[in-house]
Amino acid sequence: MTQHVYSAEEIQRLINPKIHPTPEQIKVIESPLHPLLVVAGAGSGKTETMAMRVLWAVANEPDITASRVLGLTFTKKAAGELKDRLRSRLKKLSIGIGASEKEKISNDDDSSAKTKMIDPHEEPTSMTYNAFAGQIVSEHGLRIGLNPDVTMLSQAGSVQLMTDIMTNWPKRLDENITISSAVTTALSLNGQLGEHGLSIEQAREQLGQFGAELTEVGDSNEDARKVQARNQLRIALLDPIAQFQRRKRELGVMDFSDQLILATRIVNTVPDVVQQIRKEYGLVLLDEFQDTSVIQMELLSTLFKDQAVTAVGDPNQAIYGWRGASASSLESFMERFCSEEPKPEQTLTLSTAWRNDRQILVCANEVAKPLRSHSHAATSPVLVESTLATEGDVEIAYEADRDAQIAHVVDYVQRLRNTHRSEWKIGILCRKKSHFLPIDRALREHGIPTQVLGLGGLLEQPVVADLRAALEITNSVDASPALLRLLVREDIGASDLRLLGQWASRLNRKSRGTPYEGVLLSAVDSPPEVGWTSTNRQAGSSQSDSVAESANDAPQESDAQTEALDGPSFSEGGYRRVLRLGERLRKLRSLRGHGLVELAERASQIMGILDDAIADPLGSGARESLDAFIDQIAEYESSVDNPTLAGLVEWLNVAESDPAGLKGVDVQPDPSAVQILTVHGSKGLEWDSVIVFGMSDTIFPSHRSKSVYWRDEPPAQTGWVMAPEELPHPLRGDYGDLPPFTIDVSNGRTPSAGFSKWLKTVYGPELGAHVEREERRLAYVAMTRARHTQLLIGSWLDESKTLRNPSRYLMASRHAMIEDFEQTLATGQVVWANGNVDVKDGNELQELQKRIDGLNDVIPEAPTSESFAQDSEEDTIYFPFEIGPSRQAVAKGAQRVRQAQAELKTDADVFELLDALGESQRVKDVTALIEEHRLASSKETMVIRQDHIPATSVSKMLEDIDAFALDMRRPMPAQPSDSATLGTIFHAWVERQLHLASPEERDEPVAGIETLDDHERARLRHMQDNFVELPIVKTGTPIAIEEAFSVKVADISVNGRIDAVFEDKHGKTIIVDWKTGRAPHRNTKKETLRYYATQLRLYRLAWSQLTGLAEESITPMLAFVDANTTVSLDDLVKLGGAGLEESLEDEVKRTLKRA
Repeated sequence: MTQHVYSAEEIQRLINPKIHPTPEQIKVIESPLHPLLVVAGAGSGKTETMAMRVLWAVANEPDITASRVLGLTFTKKAAGELKDRLRSRLKKLSIGIGASEKEKISNDDDSSAKTKMIDPHEEPTSMTYNAFAGQIVSEHGLRIGLNPDVTMLSQAGSVQLMTDIMTNWPKRLDENITISSAVTTALSLNGQLGEHGLSIEQAREQLGQFGAELTEVGDSNEDARKVQARNQLRIALLDPIAQFQRRKRELGVMDFSDQLILATRIVNTVPDVVQQIRKEYGLVLLDEFQDTSVIQMELLSTLFKDQAVTAVGDPNQAIYGWRGASASSLESFMERFCSEEPKPEQTLTLSTAWRNDRQILVCANEVAKPLRSHSHAATSPVLVESTLATEGDVEIAYEADRDAQIAHVVDYVQRLRNTHRSEWKIGILCRKKSHFLPIDRALREHGIPTQVLGLGGLLEQPVVADLRAALEITNSVDASPALLRLLVREDIGASDLRLLGQWASRLNRKSRGTPYEGVLLSAVDSPPEVGWTSTNRQAGSSQSDSVAESANDAPQESDAQTEALDGPSFSEGGYRRVLRLGERLRKLRSLRGHGLVELAERASQIMGILDDAIADPLGSGARESLDAFIDQIAEYESSVDNPTLAGLVEWLNVAESDPAGLKGVDVQPDPSAVQILTVHGSKGLEWDSVIVFGMSDTIFPSHRSKSVYWRDEPPAQTGWVMAPEELPHPLRGDYGDLPPFTIDVSNGRTPSAGFSKWLKTVYGPELGAHVEREERRLAYVAMTRARHTQLLIGSWLDESKTLRNPSRYLMASRHAMIEDFEQTLATGQVVWANGNVDVKDGNELQELQKRIDGLNDVIPEAPTSESFAQDSEEDTIYFPFEIGPSRQAVAKGAQRVRQAQAELKTDADVFELLDALGESQRVKDVTALIEEHRLASSKETMVIRQDHIPATSVSKMLEDIDAFALDMRRPMPAQPSDSATLGTIFHAWVERQLHLASPEERDEPVAGIETLDDHERARLRHMQDNFVELPIVKTGTPIAIEEAFSVKVADISVNGRIDAVFEDKHGKTIIVDWKTGRAPHRNTKKETLRYYATQLRLYRLAWSQLTGLAEESITPMLAFVDANTTVSLDDLVKLGGAGLEESLEDEVKRTLKRA
């Protein structure tokens, strides 16, 4: 047995003596090197614990070195962060052990002979699960006859390839499926076949057998016919899927599913590969193991069975079942990785929540309680608060409708920002992406900055939806929903739209009953003339022959009868607008041969979408959203061979249907903004305060059945049974952990009737309970993101007039809080997890009673007003829909201008009149225009109100406050330079090098290098060579890369990014800003030196506020990579002379006072 020289606590003292591992963490860190399962609750410090386990093994185990450590996780970001943490800790450990050994030798301590020295230059391997599979294929593919020289097929490439196949498929797969649906369904089914290790032949055989069982129940019942039809469609889709896989082989590409299947085939058929990988890696960490699939489990258990493998995960956070994650990964870990009966000490837990305050844990634990009863071998622990936690606060609210719900959210955010200022991080988590836009609008209208994360949110933006609609109708003449959106956008009234629809029907009848999918577009291209009604026959008009033919087919009536029945006629305004839309769409169709980015940009101009975005009076980010969408199209076009408009449209459909949303454009983060995103997208993130929006039954939990009371059983679900894109549960590799599909037809008059009854009363409820557990895990993730405060909110009504009961998760949280408060009232104290007792005084107990009373009354009666009842009965729909806030603002603004023109007195001061209108952005813009005009005609100073600026503008403000003010009011775009492009590419390369997730990425091409000429490429190589030779890069450890910050300087919020922060070999903090220009010298202009110095002082102040370190302990420097030299702030002070020593805060205050 190995003698362990260093304990977990001793190693922790060498790394950071201020931190003490918990008993649970010590058990994990010091566990013997055998298969180990760690069930870690949310925010329980699993990553740090895993890093410490690596240090313990490297320090104590003779056969474990840093280079023999393998860490696997799901994202490149997480893999990079794990590697950074391990690399940093291992260097500290090497230094700490070296110092400890010197002390032992000086004290003549013989134990030093037993100590293992650590090579500081060895590094662990950290990569994604897919990258690991890809590495196996590339290194060992030849062993099974594979060509290792293949490239990865992106999701966009997969969509484009499947779109090409479906577009040219020779026969109709199903009479009810469109090409778009066929693409998404086939891609989903293809992915699930891969996740469960099924070949096309195996799937065809097993789906056929499953279909035979379904056929036995007969088809005399609608449910039986539907289930059989769905399975027939799955079988029919296998042929296009087979062609999809053949085309990938022909093109020399593979996707992630292929990587896993081929890697698994290699390790199952070539035993030498398994032995080689086991020798290479002596300690393996498997992160987020609850999200692994069946095929990943097969690959990893084959490689590392009975080895020193540590799997970490939380069954309560298994939220990716829809992506192929197995329902049984954690439960079956010991069975798959241990040959012998596992010991109890091989399954450990981490239960201390380092993130959340106490009240947040009270609610989260209550929501997770049913999940624990469902687990057996891997039960997630009850979370307990850490010694650093405070009481925290959870607010619960349930409003009458969505508008009231949003108003409550705005009020809650305003209260938080008034109390904590903008540094307080706030996240709003939504179950429906359609909630993004109204929340975003409401917050922006109240002057609160927002940031919608993910492409799913981007597609909800009105200007993006308009441009997407234009692209869809350009791609396909039958995209009628897209065309209808564009018609509504043209402000065409309800009467004209109805008449246009009737006109389209007449055009369709002209085809003698033959379905014509583009009939609405034809109606737009050739609209009815002014005055046309659905019954008149304008003789002599220039209408198409269809009018006369349709009119001749109609019964003859007297003029009086015709006049009475004609009703509204097609208006002149409607005719003009439809004609204009038709002309615009014809222009777009003529551009179909152009590139996708060019087509999108031209579409935004031709349709007037770009003009609308620029003119948006609310400044709601319309232009930014449009630019981000164009960037996504550019990314699609560059990542796909032979991109087509049809492929792009299908890719956007995939993005919209993805619960997490595709990754949005990597924009500059704004730490002071309220972030809005999906619950799926929030996993792994945290905020000071979190709002979980839309906590109403049918929304969260999400289901399509009638809303139920929170204590009732979940409603029955059909799930995969009616979804052809899903693999039937009996064919899945984890079927043993899913509801059994054992057909019982005994309770019906006929087999099919018995099947229908069994489906609705037995299997449906079981599947409904299974689906609800997935939703509950999602709720647990949402409710463990907040550090200090949380708002759980829903409403009786959402978009429709259907009443929705409060969510079972909201009600369970309310129930848990009442119980917790009542217990405190009964005992007069709160007992914390560490044993401390918080005794409450009389006033505190009275406040608790008020909280209990408030929680008891927090759910109002459901709306029962007469108007609501009438709306429900008649299902009234109002059209046109209420115009958005931007249009409302324009209309109101125009009215106010007219009113002001009538009332304005010539001797009144215009600024007093503007001030009386309030602090809205519109008023600020008008003020700015007047100020700009006066500045141009006089020497008076322009007054600005600016409390939020980017870091790059601080130097400009200090140098010339008037020029800065003018630029902030009317910023002019700068012409991009070649050096700026080179600098951007170099910065991206540096970020990748410092944040490198896996060795195989080192040789990846630098993004954007194709835009450089030969001279610029030579400069780039020169700078790259200099970079790796910089002392801070060679000897220092990066502790932050591209770190976003928001810092207050003289009451101005300054946002920016720090390129990199290092810890040098002496433990000092070094901030580095990479520069690709010329290094400063004695003849450098003083304003340039001041610019550099201001940057460094700002970064130093920001890092000090982020970490709590004193400013004087932080050394900021500029690294000029072209000259291979660094320049510190002290160097700039010496070069620049007097004036640079003044503190940044004082200089900004002085500048603002002078202005």
